[in-house]
Amino acid sequence: MKIGMIGPHGPDMFATNIGESLREMGHQVHMLGPAVPRPRSRIGMGAVGLAVTTLPAVESRLHHAPARAAIERQCDAVISVDHNIVPEAVAELRRNRIAVALWYPDHVANIGRQRMIASPYTAVFTKEPLLAERLRNTLGLRAFYLPQACNPRWHRPLAEPAEERTIVVVGNMYPSRLFLLRRLHEAGIPLTLYGGKLPGYLRRLMPPALRVHPPVFREAKSRVFRRAAAVLNNLHPAEMDGVNLRLFEATAAGAAVLCEDRRVVADLYEPDREVVPFTTFDELVDRASELLDNPALTREIGDAATKRAHAEHTYEQRLPQLLDELC
Repeated sequence: MKIGMIGPHGPDMFATNIGESLREMGHQVHMLGPAVPRPRSRIGMGAVGLAVTTLPAVESRLHHAPARAAIERQCDAVISVDHNIVPEAVAELRRNRIAVALWYPDHVANIGRQRMIASPYTAVFTKEPLLAERLRNTLGLRAFYLPQACNPRWHRPLAEPAEERTIVVVGNMYPSRLFLLRRLHEAGIPLTLYGGKLPGYLRRLMPPALRVHPPVFREAKSRVFRRAAAVLNNLHPAEMDGVNLRLFEATAAGAAVLCEDRRVVADLYEPDREVVPFTTFDELVDRASELLDNPALTREIGDAATKRAHAEHTYEQRLPQLLDELC
């Protein structure tokens, strides 16, 4: 198939991993870019954001650009990871007999203006099974549960396990995560953090002794995961029954993952053998301490996690389900 991808493109970004995996599967892929440009500077981002939110005509013109690019390239299908595309742009693709899927990669709190519901997608896929169920049962949408995935080309063991006696956190920093990190720090759990620069309003939540290292991607991220005694994967409060992308990346890299428990965790990995779930702070401290003091256990869980992730949770294994619903 000739498939267009709508979404931000860059190292380890969702759209990039989907596009590269589709190519490995033999499809012709056109990376159409994001619906809204993403300038590198904060000033540029602010200016674009202001224009999009205050000038509907500007937003509509930007959103139609990747749709028209897909039409010009005669794509058979388009996969978008951007749920904010205006419904008219999706409708333009459908009028040109192009099947359109949305693979929504975020939690339910970021649905925003609910354009994913108002747009005439051929099918909608979400990592949140509860959301898919409600969209299907009450609104009659073609909505499906589809977890995210790993890319074994760089999400694989690339270092010796448990070389560093620390619990690693990789990702965005937001209040609930920072509050948990502060509690862990005060409990004496050694932490190493990687992510973007903290906005000013969050700095007061960060313990002075901790710092956030620059983001890591692809092979560098996998090395960080594998070398740690464990990877902490606490979830955003708006993750209801599903899990995030980090779980699949870290397990694929051979990490022992401390994952906040959700309904689907036991469906994806065997608890305590391939992943270490927790539900309370005291349980998290106990399991983290156990892994910090037992490198052999870290290796055992990480090796089992890699085997499961590479066998069942790659993009190449997810995408046939998505494509089947478009054909």
